[in-house]
Amino acid sequence: MIEIKLVNDLEQARMIWEKLTPKETLYDLWEVRYCFYKNDPQPLFFYVAYDNGEEIALLPLQYNEKKNYLEFLAEAFIEGNRPFFKKGYEYLLPQLFNIDFPHPVQVFDLTGEDEFISSLPLEDYVYLVDISKFNNFDDYLNYAFPNGRKRYNFKRLFALLEKEHEVKVIYNDFQDLASLMDLNVKNFGEESYLNTRSERQAFFDLLKLPLDFKMVAIEVDGIKLAYSLSVIYKDVYYYLIVGSDVSEVKEVFKYMTKINMEIALKNRLKIFDCSLGDCNWKQYWHLDKRPQYKFEKNI
Repeated sequence: MIEIKLVNDLEQARMIWEKLTPKETLYDLWEVRYCFYKNDPQPLFFYVAYDNGEEIALLPLQYNEKKNYLEFLAEAFIEGNRPFFKKGYEYLLPQLFNIDFPHPVQVFDLTGEDEFISSLPLEDYVYLVDISKFNNFDDYLNYAFPNGRKRYNFKRLFALLEKEHEVKVIYNDFQDLASLMDLNVKNFGEESYLNTRSERQAFFDLLKLPLDFKMVAIEVDGIKLAYSLSVIYKDVYYYLIVGSDVSEVKEVFKYMTKINMEIALKNRLKIFDCSLGDCNWKQYWHLDKRPQYKFEKNI
């Protein structure tokens, strides 16, 4: 017999998450989610489906006390949200979202190709590209810019930058994280996820995890003008956060993306993931798009 119960206790919630998560993506990892949750803790509303006492499905929500609605666990920065299921119980997905919730519900960044999720309102896209078919950055340019003239003009930006300036790439100096955050806020203003102390602290905590992080700084004529933080998980290169001072050298942001894609290519990874939203640059790179949906109830 299937029954759904509410779990509010953090340790019990963690154990159920760990039992049911497939750990397919970076955002499936409890440790990653917890870095963001603990810096802005909210009451947990984990809806757990049981079959004869065994946990077989999980919809992990939290109560946003400021906005008075339920949302996905630590969803402020994280995309790719989805319920978890023991194999064979995926059919319970619509039932999880049909619960008589005690508060309004607004879940963003839902991912999935099933009929229920894909019928929800489209919210935005995750921008990414399958790089497993490329041997080098030139291969990617041939794919992204089939028009020879456009490809030449795009490639020329990097050659001119290297010709007109002394460019140095610095790898894995994680002391640059604070400078990266400052430039990210300068670039994206209110759209940045790094405007508060708690949002910033989540990334300092993230760096303590035993994951394969990549930090890049670009120095132009002796001055650091751009930074990025990325992480490799399984076959995916997550291009997490970027900041650059384009007022000094306009093309340094594009050069940073090129460097990161080259790192991903050298590691023979499958996906270069640039995360949610166009942010006024991703469509220019002709990246592929994965839809993210939103679920609302009683909002």
